[in-house]
Amino acid sequence: MESTISNLSLGLWAWQTFLLVILGLWIYCLIDIARNKFKNDAKTTWFLIVFFLPFLGTLLYIFTGRNRKIITN
Repeated sequence: MESTISNLSLGLWAWQTFLLVILGLWIYCLIDIARNKFKNDAKTTWFLIVFFLPFLGTLLYIFTGRNRKIITN
């Protein structure tokens, strides 16, 4: 019984940590999209993708969308 509770507790902690990381990355991506300009006016598209598909949209934005920003100094 004790090992079952311990395993459940560890699994729950892992899921909570995973969800908090995803939530943090989702918020970061939404703020990053709002603050920057994108090529071909893709800001609205990226915002909608990340907003409505939190996990998949966040990963897509991190790996592909960040490269499409217009860099201004």
